[in-house]
Amino acid sequence: MKKTLLSISVILGLGAAAVAQTYTPMASQGLPDGTLSAAYSQDIVISNGASTSTVSLSDLGLPAAVTSLIPGGTPTSFSFTVTSVSYTAEGLAAGLASTTANVAAGGSGTVSITGTPTAAGTFAVDLTSSTSGAADISALISALDGLPFGAGSIALAAAGITNPYTVPAPIPGLFDEGSYALEITSGGSNSIAESNEVFSLGLYPNPTEGVSTLDVNSTVAGTATVEVYSITGSLVQTSVKPIRVGANRLTLDFTSVPAGIYLVKADINGHQALVRTQKK
Repeated sequence: MKKTLLSISVILGLGAAAVAQTYTPMASQGLPDGTLSAAYSQDIVISNGASTSTVSLSDLGLPAAVTSLIPGGTPTSFSFTVTSVSYTAEGLAAGLASTTANVAAGGSGTVSITGTPTAAGTFAVDLTSSTSGAADISALISALDGLPFGAGSIALAAAGITNPYTVPAPIPGLFDEGSYALEITSGGSNSIAESNEVFSLGLYPNPTEGVSTLDVNSTVAGTATVEVYSITGSLVQTSVKPIRVGANRLTLDFTSVPAGIYLVKADINGHQALVRTQKK
């Protein structure tokens, strides 16, 4: 899934308004592949062509004292002037994080995905949006003004609501872009590296039903940080052990963890290796 620097105009039919966003790369291209436990970095550049949209009554965040008075037949969709849109990436592999891009209407911004993935697999990454702006609610105000005894006008005045109405909180989901495929592989012929230039790992019994021994054969002395991750990237347990030159035997206890696939990662003086195991 290599990156190709192309853009696509995504036409969002939101009521009568047609607005365009562009994303580079676009979702159909996916994101570049990553490798387990290797640094990853990728940008998604967003050009926010949106200046207007259409929102529903429930999007406006009106106070209950006003919404409780809205008469039947009142319009429930409203023209919305976009001020800015915030974007972030969700659904990333464990170990990766996303920045948030705050993009003004007609402007551009960048969502950066960085980190070191600790889970392999294919992930569906979505760009989620949160949109700020103001709505034309003149028709709603007219309907409320027509209520008997001035009840609508009183409620509007008490809430300080005028037209255009600036929504009190950003509206989620107006300009989401979904289904970026991100594949994190375990490296080299789809196998997990169990050694590096400093040390090697061995684990037995493997699969395990409880307690296993982690053999660490090291060319240097130091401290080993040993972390156990589920296949989904959740950190299950961690320990810190002194390491001497030569053979070292460390105990890992899987007794209390559920059955499944796990990755055991060891770090000695900044050098890392992984071994895969199964808890029966």
